[in-house]
Amino acid sequence: MNNEVMSELAIQEALDKKEQRNNLMNQILPYLGLIVVFLFFLIVTKGALLNDLNRANLINQCFTLTIVAMGGAFVFAHGGSDMSIAATCGCAQLVAALLLTQLGMPLWVCFIAALGVTVLGACLTASLGLVLGVPVFVGSMCIRSVFTGILASGTAGSKIFVSQATFGFMNDTLVKGIVLISVFAIGYFLFEHTSFGRTQRAIGGNEQTAIQAGLHTKKMKLLSYVLLGVCVGVAAMFQMFRNGEVTSQSGTGLEFNMMLAVLLGGLPMRGGEKARFVAAVIGALILTILDNGLVLWGLDINVVNGVKGLLFVAVVGLSYDKSQGKY
Repeated sequence: MNNEVMSELAIQEALDKKEQRNNLMNQILPYLGLIVVFLFFLIVTKGALLNDLNRANLINQCFTLTIVAMGGAFVFAHGGSDMSIAATCGCAQLVAALLLTQLGMPLWVCFIAALGVTVLGACLTASLGLVLGVPVFVGSMCIRSVFTGILASGTAGSKIFVSQATFGFMNDTLVKGIVLISVFAIGYFLFEHTSFGRTQRAIGGNEQTAIQAGLHTKKMKLLSYVLLGVCVGVAAMFQMFRNGEVTSQSGTGLEFNMMLAVLLGGLPMRGGEKARFVAAVIGALILTILDNGLVLWGLDINVVNGVKGLLFVAVVGLSYDKSQGKY
């Protein structure tokens, strides 16, 4: 009997050690991936990756994606997703541009209006799931269609130009750095050191257990979508002034890039206790360097999108067991 007990303990100890090794590798791999991608493109582009002009491009590309990915981390932590953020981002730019150019509204009013649009879209997506029981993916696709139609009608096949000179500070690297650091500091604190972040991870781990523990899961899910909406609204305003125009394609691809960035950073597909906020930042950096480096390397933009698509399939395939709680 004692031999059987000792054998079971030995097996359990071996399993625990294997899980610890897997957890350690899961934490290290995103950082190794970032280093490898950076060094690879630094070499193949013969240093062009870090020249003065491209550094500015990297900062601009990384800023929008990182802001949105940090908001997305809260939604992913409880196992949610949102495929409507590209459309709501474009509509937010449309509303802000019209208020600014047609009605002459001050910048702060345009900012609030943009946040209102993106938060509304996020809340509608969340409500379809929480109130009507519609799967979040399906619900967000429905909201995406609505906002895509609004954006297409609002632009009517033309462009709405926004003066970049008047609000030049919106393209200032220092301003973007301050905003990025502020969002990271607030997001990291909420995600890692408050009951709000712990609840998101608890829901992702086992929602029924979270409900039995007395957690307000529906309220917490809704708040996570609100937070994502705020991040998308902030990113939309900076993206609008960076591009200097709003078109029917504004915001396109943002939801795919956010999902890929979060997964590349090592955040499990269904969240849970192993979800980490820094994963959003690491993933955004990897994807930005990959995107920028492939273009500098001479690849056509359509080929770049194809590479990202294949990468997404590979990451999802490798993380499938994780999404089921098997690490």
